[in-house]
Formats: sequence, C-alpha cells, structure tokens
Amino acid sequence: MTEATHAAFALAVHRALPAGNRCWSPFSVAAALCRAAGVAGEDTGPAVADVLRADVDRTAKLLAVAADEPAVTSADTIWVDPAAPAAQHPDVRRLVLDEHAHVVINEVVRELTHGLVRQAVPPRAITPGTLAVLVNALHVKGAWAEDFPEEDTRPRKFRAPSGKRMVPTMRRTGASGYAARHGWQSVLIPCEEALDVVALLPDQPLATAELDGEALADLITGVRFTEVDLYLPKVDLEAGSALVEPLRALGAGPLFDSWLLVEQVLHQAKLTLDEHGVEGAAATTMIAAMGWHDPGEALVVRFDRPFLLAVRHRGTGLLLFLAEVTEP
Repeated sequence: MTEATHAAFALAVHRALPAGNRCWSPFSVAAALCRAAGVAGEDTGPAVADVLRADVDRTAKLLAVAADEPAVTSADTIWVDPAAPAAQHPDVRRLVLDEHAHVVINEVVRELTHGLVRQAVPPRAITPGTLAVLVNALHVKGAWAEDFPEEDTRPRKFRAPSGKRMVPTMRRTGASGYAARHGWQSVLIPCEEALDVVALLPDQPLATAELDGEALADLITGVRFTEVDLYLPKVDLEAGSALVEPLRALGAGPLFDSWLLVEQVLHQAKLTLDEHGVEGAAATTMIAAMGWHDPGEALVVRFDRPFLLAVRHRGTGLLLFLAEVTEP
C-alpha cells in the first residue's frame, strides 16, 4: 500500500457519503474491513483488497503500527451470541444479542473513545437473526507543536453554500507545511505527537473541485515548511453513515455474501480542532448474521470557504480522519 492508494480508497468512500459536512475515519473503516476479512475467510480477502487498493495483511500491519502510538488508540471487539459456534473462538466476547445488547456494546465503545462516540449501535439495529457484531473503536488526540493564540480567535467571515456567515476562526503566523498545485492549496499543521493535520483548500468551489489519490498524497507529503499566516475555523464535526451500499459499490460484495452475512456497516465519527490541538473518535460497526521550515514573508491562507481536512499518522501515512467542512 502506498500513500496514494490509501488516499484513493479514502476519497472513493468519502465521495459516496451524503453531501454537506462529512466526517469519518478511513483508518477505522479499513481496520473493520481487515478484521472482517480475517473472520469471513479467504474468499473475501481479494474483494476487501480491491476496496482498500492494498493487500489486506499489509494494511493490517500498518494499522497496527499506527495504533502503537500513544496518540492513537484503536481496538477491535467481536461480540458473538453464545449459541454461535464462533463463540468458542478466543478473540470473541460472548453476549446474548437481544434487544439490550446494544447498551453493553455502546458502553464499551464510549470507554474506548473517551466518551466521544456514545452510540455505535443504535437501538433495534441488533435483530433476532444477529449472531455477531464487530466494532472497531478509534480515539486520536494530539497537541499542536505550536498553539494558536486564543486571543487571536474571533468571528470571521466564511462563505458557506448557505451564504456568508461569521464563524470562530483561529489565526497563527508561523512555520507550517505548504503546497500549492493540482488546483489546491494545502497547509500541514504538525502536532507534538506523530500526527499531522492537513487542511486542503481548492482553487474553485469544493463541490466541483477535482482530486485523485495521487494528487491528495502529493498535497500531503509534498509540502515545504515556510512562514504561513493561517486563518482556520475551529471545527466541531459529528456524523454518522451507513456504509453497506458504498462499500458494495466499491467491490466489497463478497464480504456481504460470505458465510458471515454482514447486513449493516454503521460508522460514527467526531472530530474537533481548537487552539490547542486535535481530537477525534470513530467507531465502525459491522452487524452480521450467520449464513452462507524556511522563514520569510508569511503566506496568507484563509480557509474562509468549504475545504477538506485530513488527520494523518506521520509514520505510516494512514489517514486517521477525512472531513469536509462546508457549514462550520
């Protein structure tokens, strides 16, 4: 897997999500897919690899490397009804999957995500035919290498699709990674931990801007450090998505038609940026039934209209979060 192929996977899923503010975790979805492929059997591996644009085992190893960082916590839990044969597997947790099971699972996810994801499994999502629930829970927190001064945060104009509005916008002048090509500007803001936040501003309206995996990877990895006068809105995004149809359309059909009949893929994510850093959490739930720097004059970059936001693990290049800010 290369950063370009991982970016292509992230963009493909991102485009399938409902328009507007979007927030999700390519990392968490990839982790759940890899785990499900391992449980469902060899026949599903090639399909999952096609969706990920990468070898499943190689991806799983990179996910494990990123999750070994203090700033990143990722955990898979597999919940299986005691009546199922797989309940004897050492990696599963036995739980009667009845109308109360979501309460138990959600409590574990809340703990793993530091309270940010409160409902990975909605009421009534578990049905009498459910025999297994797989959840990847992710929590990420990083402090900026250089804070945004709180006294410089103030309401500033943002040109949203619904019209111009005033939103709390941070400002910081200092060394940041910067690139301008492919019809985009990107600003990389490093954290003290092994994380980078990359804000990507298109030259044309975001709804019509073109971006592929190669260009996204280049905009993230090809920055040079220079003095940037950066205006960036504070971000507090939360979104939920149903992913069966997007993943099936991308080629994951065999996973949903295997003996592990994955009937639902539910995703919840929350991402916040403030003057001190970034924090995000996500949960990907699969519900299945058994079946068959160079200082100089500062560049002024104003994120005052819809833009993309990525949180990247520096060592592996994995995208922990990908968000679209249209109505901050």
